[in-house]
Amino acid sequence: MKVTPSAVEGVNIYGPDAPEFESALVKILGRAPKELLVPALPFSVIVENASARAICLLGVRFDMTGPKARQYSVLHYADTLRNPEKGELRPGTKRFVCAEPAYTSLVIRGEVVADTRGRMNLDNLRRMLHIRASLDCIAFDDGTFYGPDSQGGLERFARESAAEAALLAEVLDLQSASIATIEAVLYEAVQDPLNRGRRGVARKLIEGLEAGGRDELIHRARSWRCRMPLTRSAVVAG
Repeated sequence: MKVTPSAVEGVNIYGPDAPEFESALVKILGRAPKELLVPALPFSVIVENASARAICLLGVRFDMTGPKARQYSVLHYADTLRNPEKGELRPGTKRFVCAEPAYTSLVIRGEVVADTRGRMNLDNLRRMLHIRASLDCIAFDDGTFYGPDSQGGLERFARESAAEAALLAEVLDLQSASIATIEAVLYEAVQDPLNRGRRGVARKLIEGLEAGGRDELIHRARSWRCRMPLTRSAVVAG
């Protein structure tokens, strides 16, 4: 697997052939990798935050060429934009990312076995003729955003946050209305085919309404945290 070097100063990405990879993996795990993780290492990278700021959004892209020269790509996000203070990629820390996310979960959550689908997908990765990993996007806890952002995440996050904020405002405006009126708004939102953020908020508010009635609904609406706003930077991070 090839790795495109990071274009963001203070953020490094290592592939399995890099001399830093093995020692960084041991530092992440606290020990040598267990046998079940070893088959995934050829399809994995480690991202290091060597900057002075915490990373609250990480996007790693894997571009692959399969049999018959078919092109594939997958993009894995690690997102703490709603709670940047809880981000795990603080200065000096590292993150393991595998092209098959089940193995990323093994490391992050300390799980002991990959699911059947994850193991099957690893077999698919072995059939790839070429794989290249790269940093697709990075956002720091001060809201600055970097990277080619091939999937338009910056604009998508902004749209979703705006839709979430609008729904929350609508529900709070209706807090004294009948439950049936509020439910109608929420059930319409939960079926919105165009905005995942709006659907997510609606589901959580419906759960609150069912669990604790109007009071719990209003509590959840008032305490909901949208993703922090991001601003694209035209220069590399210092």
